[in-house]
Amino acid sequence: MKKSTIETKGVKKSVQVIQEATDEPAKKKKEEYVRREDLHSYAQEIQADLQNRQQFKVTENVNGEEVDMTPKYIPDDLYSQQFLVFNDRLKDEVENMAFVHVNLSQSQSRTRGSMRAGVGGNKQSIDDLMNGIMYDTILFEPPTEDKPKEEAALVPYTKSFVKVTLKKTEFVEIFTQNSTTVLKGSPEADEVEKDNRQYDYLTVGKGKVRRRSDNDAQTNVVLMTSRAVNTIMIDSATVGSYVSNFEMYDTVHNLVGKHTITTLNQSLIRLDSEMQTDQAYDNEEEDEEREKAKTVENRLFDSTSFKNAIMFMGRAISSNIHEAGMRRFRNFEYIDRCSTDAEYNYSMDLLFRCIPSPSFGERKAVSDISFCRSNGDIFVVAYGLYSFSSQHVPKCGDVFVWSIKNPGEPERAFYYKIPVTAVRFSPFLPSLIAIGMYDGTVEVRDVTNPSDPPIAISQRSTSPGCSPVVSIRWIKQSESGDGSEIDPFLSLSQDGSVTRFRIIKSPFLLGFNQMTLERVEGAPEGIHVPISPVMTCESNRHPQGLYVTTHPLHKDIYYVLTDEGCIHKCSINYQHQYLEVLKCHDGGVNVMEFSPWSPKLFLTCGNDWYVRIWLDGITRPLIELQDNFQPVHWANWSPTHSTIIVALNRETVQIWDIRRNILKPMAEHEMDSSFNTVAQFSNCGRTVAIGNERGNVLFQSLDDMPFEPHFQYDELEKAIYKAIGNDQELLIELKSVGFFGYPNKKSVQPS
Repeated sequence: MKKSTIETKGVKKSVQVIQEATDEPAKKKKEEYVRREDLHSYAQEIQADLQNRQQFKVTENVNGEEVDMTPKYIPDDLYSQQFLVFNDRLKDEVENMAFVHVNLSQSQSRTRGSMRAGVGGNKQSIDDLMNGIMYDTILFEPPTEDKPKEEAALVPYTKSFVKVTLKKTEFVEIFTQNSTTVLKGSPEADEVEKDNRQYDYLTVGKGKVRRRSDNDAQTNVVLMTSRAVNTIMIDSATVGSYVSNFEMYDTVHNLVGKHTITTLNQSLIRLDSEMQTDQAYDNEEEDEEREKAKTVENRLFDSTSFKNAIMFMGRAISSNIHEAGMRRFRNFEYIDRCSTDAEYNYSMDLLFRCIPSPSFGERKAVSDISFCRSNGDIFVVAYGLYSFSSQHVPKCGDVFVWSIKNPGEPERAFYYKIPVTAVRFSPFLPSLIAIGMYDGTVEVRDVTNPSDPPIAISQRSTSPGCSPVVSIRWIKQSESGDGSEIDPFLSLSQDGSVTRFRIIKSPFLLGFNQMTLERVEGAPEGIHVPISPVMTCESNRHPQGLYVTTHPLHKDIYYVLTDEGCIHKCSINYQHQYLEVLKCHDGGVNVMEFSPWSPKLFLTCGNDWYVRIWLDGITRPLIELQDNFQPVHWANWSPTHSTIIVALNRETVQIWDIRRNILKPMAEHEMDSSFNTVAQFSNCGRTVAIGNERGNVLFQSLDDMPFEPHFQYDELEKAIYKAIGNDQELLIELKSVGFFGYPNKKSVQPS
C-alpha cells in the first residue's frame, strides 16, 4: 500500500522516514537468514575438522608409564548457543532503538525542519548505535548442560621426607596438699592438727601399711610388679669343701663384712682392756715413755713435711695403679686422621673414680665441681646437699682438692659443720676458691697452704641472707680500680638474692646486695607457655635462684636463672633493675652456657626435658633437643667440637651432634646406680667429670669421636642453618644477625 505524498517539504521528509523505518524489519530478517545459513555451513566444516582430529593420539613416557597427552575436545555448542542468545538480544535492542527514533522524529518534526544546517539534534545513525552495542560488555548465560570432560591421569607426587611434630602433653595434677596457717586455739586450728596427726599416722606412724619411696613421676601410669616376680629361687645342697689356714686368714682379714670386722675389733679391744686391768704398772718410768711416744707421734702427723711425704708416696703408688687412665687424661695418644680404624661411636670409658672417705659416717652428694684454670690436673669438689627437697640433710660438709696424679686420696681437705652447696676456682688467681654453705655463709680459701685459716668469711651484718648458696661466679674487676685488689665474685642464694663480695684487708668479706629477683608478671618474651586459668597466689614474691653465669665479653653483664623458667639479664652497674627477661623453659632453668666459638650463641637446659639453643637478639629457640622424659641437670658445649653438646640427667649421659642429627642423641651412656648430680668438662675438653649422690666422681673419657673440623665456626654456622631451614621466619631473623662468632673465628673458653 502506497501512502500519499504531501507537498510540504518537511512533512514529506517525515513520511519517507517512517516508510524507511517500516521496511527495515524485512531487510533485517533477510540478513539474519543469510547469516544463519553461513553459520550452519561453518559449523559443518568445524565438525568435519574435529572428527578428523579425533583420529590422532599423542602419548608421552613419564616415569616409565605411558601418559595420554592428546589435547581435549572443545565443545562448540557452548559458544554457538551463547552467540545465538547474543544475536537475539541485539535484535531486540535494534528494534527498540528504531521505535524510539520514530517517536522522536514525529514529536520534533518542526524543530528538525528548522535545524537543517546541522546545529543540535541527534545525529547518530542505526549503524552507530549497533557499533556502540558491540563495544559494550557482553554477558553470556551459563549453559544448562555441560558435556563431561575427560580427566587426565594424575602422576603421584612422592615427598623426600616426612615431618613429624611432637608436642608436650598437658600437665596433669594428681595430688596437691596446700599449707594452711590458722590461729592457735580456734576450731580451724583443731582441724589442722587433726589432719596432721592423721597424715603422720598414715605415713610414718603405726598406720603405715605400704612401702614408701621417693621417685620422680613423669607419667600417669606406674608399672609395678609383685614380690613373687622379684623373688629369686634359692637352691640348697650339701657339698664338701676344703679350706686351708691361709684361706681362713685371708677371709677374716679381707673378705668379711663390716659387721664382722667391727665385732672382731670390739672383742680384741675388750680382751686387751681385761689384760690391762689385770696387769699393774710397776714403775712410773714406763708411763712417761709412753707419753713421750704419743707426743712425738702427734708432732709427726701434724708436720707439714710428713704430710707432703705421704702425698708424694700416694702419687707414686697411684701412678702404678692408674697409669692407663692418667695417660688418656693427658692425651698422650692421638688417633691419626689417616687411620682406617677410626670409628664414630661417641663412646665413653671410665678412667678412674675419686671416692672420698666418709666423715662422721655420713654419705654426702657431690654438689659442685670446678677445675683450676691454670692447672687442669687440679680440681675441687664440694660435698653436701644437691637436692634441696631431700628429706635427709647431712649434718656436715666437705671440700676436697683432688689431683689427677693421685685419684685415690685428696691432697687438700677442708671440713665444715654444715653441708657445702657451691664451690668455684678463681680464673684470675688460680689458688683461690670461693665456697658457699647451706646456711648462706661464704668464705674464700687459699689452697696452696692447707694449714692456713680462710682468707675471709662473710658476716651477717653485710650479708644477712640465710638461704643456701646455689652458685658462685668470679667477675673481672674494673680497670679503673687498684691493681692490687682481688677480683670480686657473685653469690646467688636460693631466695633469689644476688650478693657481690669483695676481699679487703680484713678477716671478713665486704658484701653488697646486688640484686633481689622478683617474680615475672605477664607473658615475657621467649617460648609460649599457657597460663593456668586458675588464679594462683605465690606465698613468696621472690623466685628461687638456680644458677648464675657471666657474659664472655661484657664483664659487667651477668645472667640469673630461676625456677620460673626465665633468664634475667642484669648489669653490675644497675642495681634492682633487669635489662631483659627471657622465658626459656616450662619449669626451672638449671644451666646456661655460652659457646666457645660465639659470644651470642648459648644453650639452656631445664626441668621440662629440653636442651634449647638460643642466639642473643632472637627470642625464639633455634634448636630444641629432647629424647628422655627426665629433667636435664647439666649441659655444655664441647670445647673440642663446635657442634657437639653433652647433656646429663639423673641416670644417663647423652652426646648430641647437631651437625648430624637433632632428633636423637648420637650416644647415650648409663652411669652408676646412684643418681647423677653435676658434671664438668676438663680443660682439654676430652674428659667429663661426673658426680653422683654417693659422693663419687667418675672421670669418663670421650672416645671414638669425630675428628675436629678445621673451621669450627663454619661448621657450627652451617649446622644451625641446616637445622632451621624449614622455618622461613626464623631463617630471616638469623640472616639479619649476620656473623655471630668471635673475631677471626677463634674460640674463647668461658670463665
